[in-house]
Amino acid sequence: MAEKKESGAATIQASSTFPREMVNFLSSPGGHSMIVRGMAGTGKTTIALQIIEELASVQQSYYMSTRVSDQSLFNQFPWLLDKVKEGEILKARKKIKKKADSEQQVEQILLGLAAIKGELKGEKVKSPRKELQRLQGLIESGGEEGVAEPGAGEGELVVSIGAMMPEIEMAYDVVDKSLPERTLVVIDSIDALADKYGVGPSRLINALQKDLVEGCGTNVVYVLETPDPLLDYLGDGVVYLSLDSSTGRRIRLLDLLKLRGCEIRQPRYVFTLLGGRVRTFEYSRYVKPEKPKSFAAIPDVDQKHVSTGISDLDAMLGGGLRKGTITLIELSPGVPVVASSQIEHAIICNAVNQDRGVAWIPTKKIGSESAREELIGFVSDSKFDKNVRILEPHGATGAPQPYSMTLEGEDVKVDMKWQDVEYALKNAGSPILTTIGFDSLESIYGPGVLDGMMEFLTSLLNNGGLFVATVTPSVKSTSRLSDLAHIHLRIDKISGVTMVRGEEPFTAPYAMTDPDRGDFRPKLVPIL
Repeated sequence: MAEKKESGAATIQASSTFPREMVNFLSSPGGHSMIVRGMAGTGKTTIALQIIEELASVQQSYYMSTRVSDQSLFNQFPWLLDKVKEGEILKARKKIKKKADSEQQVEQILLGLAAIKGELKGEKVKSPRKELQRLQGLIESGGEEGVAEPGAGEGELVVSIGAMMPEIEMAYDVVDKSLPERTLVVIDSIDALADKYGVGPSRLINALQKDLVEGCGTNVVYVLETPDPLLDYLGDGVVYLSLDSSTGRRIRLLDLLKLRGCEIRQPRYVFTLLGGRVRTFEYSRYVKPEKPKSFAAIPDVDQKHVSTGISDLDAMLGGGLRKGTITLIELSPGVPVVASSQIEHAIICNAVNQDRGVAWIPTKKIGSESAREELIGFVSDSKFDKNVRILEPHGATGAPQPYSMTLEGEDVKVDMKWQDVEYALKNAGSPILTTIGFDSLESIYGPGVLDGMMEFLTSLLNNGGLFVATVTPSVKSTSRLSDLAHIHLRIDKISGVTMVRGEEPFTAPYAMTDPDRGDFRPKLVPIL
């Protein structure tokens, strides 16, 4: 759900895919500074640009890029071009020394700086510039290290505004023009700008903090090209971006280390840069909806594959589950069984609503009545009873049910015979799906149960059936199942976010996000 945040007379609609705490922090009364830091490639520029987009409806934005060309930014973030056209972002050049031939040329590359300069000329300066003037004095007198003379690159269009630190002067002018309304100034990056003028980043941040943040209530975001925390004390807020590779995949993490005066409900977010935008994921847990929607079956893409019932998972696997194969769903430590159940239930419902037979042993030793209840509403009673057989130990059931099959519990080779399962599902179509929670199966027959199932597996697969095995961390058969599996999915939980990734085939991790209202199928979003 999106969250509304009051900002004076304006109301900001916080995106449901961007950390609400960051929007709340920068839209709360007064000026605020925020440091965004991290190693190269962690998404700092994307975060900075999306902050501008999140606040665009209520704050004029000034984006200063000292290290990336305009064209590179527009190529990487196509949506940015429209924002510049709309006047929501004032883009500063890396070098502002060579005079433009005409104002039309400036407009052609969407800078708009010459026009801004003309509008601001003669305006009364409103923002305090004491610290900026002091810093410029230090530079002029050589109080800091020698200042590198910026040269104009070939083919670059730059605008001279006659100032010692023209990018910063322009930021002050934009703030003046917007007062008493607030402005958002984004400097990407502050350490590169400091290097350009031979001053320490702390001096530059301190000057902007006193003049703009404290002096006239401006929001300033500083992008730092280093993960070093030495400058954290200078910012009112600190956001740290990093990469986690503990799963053998690249997982993007956003840590809210400090947001002064703002409640941090979720200190760490997993995020993706899918489509050149930041999308974060909040903590969530699936609960069956009060009013389930009828499950709409997904047809098979071809004669060789069977849909999983989740279109995103089908795409991830290249068309779904191949007939006559074994699929392993492995849960990492700390992952609730409900995560694998969402995938398992989708595979079952998709088969049931296409009148295909299903033999099922649920995980966690759930009784047949409870297991059936989980799916009723998504599928009809009649279709479930016709097409599903839940296998459970003798004595675990009460009165005989049309959807249950009894296991004696002594010898799996005797209890699970292909001809018995095929006969029990004689009124259902093919291919037959067998899905088994191996924690339940091993609790009945012991850790060597897989040896006794080989005849059943061979017959099932030779008849074009599908075998889906779900294993928890305590299951002993995992290693052998992994060797047999044609598809191996692993479900992890990182920073409260459940993710699925393919070990075979090898895939990127996908965040399992909330289903549509009335549904249980998660949407899968790749972590890029």
